[in-house]
Order: sequence, then C-alpha cells, then structure tokens
Amino acid sequence: MGTLLIIEDDFELSRMMRLFLEKHGHQVYTAANGIEALYQINAYRPDLIILDLMMPLAPGEAVLEHIRQTPDLRDIPVLVVSALPTAQAQVADLNVAEVLQKPIEMRFLAERVNSLLTPAG
Repeated sequence: MGTLLIIEDDFELSRMMRLFLEKHGHQVYTAANGIEALYQINAYRPDLIILDLMMPLAPGEAVLEHIRQTPDLRDIPVLVVSALPTAQAQVADLNVAEVLQKPIEMRFLAERVNSLLTPAG
C-alpha cells in the first residue's frame, strides 16, 4: 500500500480517515494546519496527499501551490476534500488528482485512494 498524509484541521475527521486508511494497509501521517503540512510533506515524502482547503495558518491552496512549485514534490498526487462548493474551481489550475465533497463516505475514500495509488497500465 502507500504512505499517505492527511492535511485536515477537523481532528475527528482526520482521526477517522487515518484509522480507516490504516486498516486498509496504508501508513498514514496527519497535519492539522498548513505549516505543519509543509513540514510533514518534506519529512515523509508521501505517495498521496489528502488535503482540506480550509485550514488555519496556511490555507490548502497555499500548500498545494507550494507542492506544485517544488520540483521534487510536484508529482505527488493530491486528493482534495472540501465542504466548499467552489473547491473544484479553486484548484482547477493546480493539477489535483480529484476533488471530493464533504461529507465523505469512508469506503469511497478508500476506493479513491487505492485507485490513485495504483499505476495506470
């Protein structure tokens, strides 16, 4: 499976996603704000990032822009999860793998994560 980073400021949602994805065999790290996220990305080099857009200290869009502008990070797939109805439009130019609207069904999240980690072929 893969190494994942969940960037989500809602502690309960982050915990629920982490536990569910760990049960599916993934190694999961979490960050509760944009600054912590940048540290975790550099420390763990995840295979996939699950990113909320509305976060304290640095918004998800800023984190995503940093990822896309950093050569050794730009190819990491990012799955945006957001309650914002405008999320798709907000990240349209930032090369995200997919945008999921909250609330998220955990089974569907696991399916999307597994799909994004499986090389096309």
